[in-house]
Amino acid sequence: MTFILPLSALVAGILLGDHLNGPVWGLIPVVLAVCLYLFLLFKSKTPLRALRLNPVHHVWVFFLFLGIGVFTSVYHQPYEFSQDELNSVIGAEGEVMDIQSFAGGDLLEVKLLNIVDKSGKISGCGNSKILLSTDGISTKKGDIIMYKGKLSPIVDDPNYRSVGYTDRMRRNGFLYRSTANADNIKIKGFNNSLFSRSSLWRDKIEICLEKSSLDRNTVDFLIAFLLGDKSFISAETKNSFSNAGVAHVLALSGMHVAIVMGIFMMLLFPLALAGLNRPRYWIAVVGIWIFAFLTGFAPSTFRACIMATFVVISLSFQRRRNAGNALLASCFVILLLTPSAIYDVGLQLSFLSVASILMFAAQLNPVNRHLHPRLHFVTSSVLVSLVATMGTWVLVSYYFKRIPLLFLPANLIILPFLPLYMFVAIIYTGLLMFGIDLSVFAYILDKGYSFFIYIIDSIASIGNYTLDFKATLPIVVLWIIGILVLGYAINKRQKMAVFIIASIFLIGSVIAAPFLAASPADSMIFQRKYRDISMVFYEKNEESHTVFPRNMVSRIIRNQSEIISVDCKGFADSIPVWLKSGEQLYSKYDKVYKSKKKKRYLLLSSGFGDLSLKDIPGLDKFDKVILHSSIRKKKEKALIEEAKNMGVSTIHSLRLDGPLEEEL
Repeated sequence: MTFILPLSALVAGILLGDHLNGPVWGLIPVVLAVCLYLFLLFKSKTPLRALRLNPVHHVWVFFLFLGIGVFTSVYHQPYEFSQDELNSVIGAEGEVMDIQSFAGGDLLEVKLLNIVDKSGKISGCGNSKILLSTDGISTKKGDIIMYKGKLSPIVDDPNYRSVGYTDRMRRNGFLYRSTANADNIKIKGFNNSLFSRSSLWRDKIEICLEKSSLDRNTVDFLIAFLLGDKSFISAETKNSFSNAGVAHVLALSGMHVAIVMGIFMMLLFPLALAGLNRPRYWIAVVGIWIFAFLTGFAPSTFRACIMATFVVISLSFQRRRNAGNALLASCFVILLLTPSAIYDVGLQLSFLSVASILMFAAQLNPVNRHLHPRLHFVTSSVLVSLVATMGTWVLVSYYFKRIPLLFLPANLIILPFLPLYMFVAIIYTGLLMFGIDLSVFAYILDKGYSFFIYIIDSIASIGNYTLDFKATLPIVVLWIIGILVLGYAINKRQKMAVFIIASIFLIGSVIAAPFLAASPADSMIFQRKYRDISMVFYEKNEESHTVFPRNMVSRIIRNQSEIISVDCKGFADSIPVWLKSGEQLYSKYDKVYKSKKKKRYLLLSSGFGDLSLKDIPGLDKFDKVILHSSIRKKKEKALIEEAKNMGVSTIHSLRLDGPLEEEL
């Protein structure tokens, strides 16, 4: 396949560019590529020598696209402000890229155009994008806004275990966030670009669906199914689709584009009878791009349209067995335009699922298409769902920490009905745009959605057949390499040695899974909050919260950890027996729990009042003494000073030292 080498080099260059500073690093491999090409050109004076040196040309091609990958990665890197620049920013101007509405206000994704500092100077800021929180503002995608507010770096919430949020946002180009009241935001104009107009059309379609005679649940489903906006879908419904292995139905993806293209191909079948296959393909391509435009150019839809366009190009040039090369070429173009898409789970899942289908679905089908077309269709449906899931389960496990085990029956029942359902939905939505609301179509769509929910609920009633498992990066790499090598061996009919190598990678990833599975140690975090005396516990990958009651002494025990919270002004009169007994209890504790290495924590809050550390019996028996953020600063300073005088070195201030994480 022609694009394997350029795509591999481009991916390597993008990954390198994320860790390199400056475009000069991209210039080095490009210069090496040019020098090697000129050297080979000089040495290839005779046909025989040129033939011998032909494999070496792959080297300079790799270096060339490696440099291009570094260039495109560095060029798209977001601008990072210095601390002085960050402190001086008082406002900015930018374009609204996306809007998310919540109960407490709106969250805008804004591409910065200019910033304003304290001196009134206006300056550009490269590729910077920010998250702007507001208390609610009437704006739309494409609006150019000016607002007054400061910038602050996006960081993981220290009150919780880090989940890589900061890194994910950085990869998507978001380094900073800001907050502004609606009164401090002014709409300056509108960027009348193709993507902005696309978003406007998407909003119009959404409004038409909301005003239709459809049931509310059906409207929410159609907005997700046709437009990719899942914000109206309840968490319970999302979990039901996810557990059944059909979560892809709720998100615009290559499947939706394939269905739309199939609808156009069916409607344009008379052209095939007239021998006009090439115009038929190109009209269908125009149709899917119109669909992408009307649905807001969602990234997954945009990717699928690019791939379909490359497939049609290959078919137009009579390259019928080149679908794999079209997949690689589309991925190459996407990464060249948007290098950060390499980290996008949607692109990764789309690429790997389509690659798995191309490599295995037809080759593993035992039924002859011409002799038994109907049976071939049934077996193809089973194999497509099976190989796509087998190829991508490791990514699903890596990103979503679960593996749905009932994906096959759910997909086999639901997927055959989706093309017809989508055809009716598109026709109905199109009529709504012209003010026509056909009750017959609304009835079909309502009943169709009820049928999907019935199937999913029926599957859920069997039991929760999802495997909670998070694969690590080595497992992902081993499995993907094994899948690609096995697909290459089957399609190219390689020797048994290649099959053995693929089997080693695949079996190795399965065997290594229990040993390499991501299982962080159980821990607890004393949170830095000024109102609640709260903690979060992580046990067996489950997260739970605890809030200690106010105005009393309380205790909880988790595993080998004991936490005592003191928030009581009448502390001396309300000490529980288990704490007031002092040395007798501690000696018993030492005797019983010494082998288990039990840890004890004392958490003091604002209700501790005017008492001091010396009022606490057995203070030296605690592994940590933690001062909650609700304690007044003056009192906190006095307690820290008292701890130093008493020789207590285990004191920790949540206000000064930040949240405290300890193993359970």
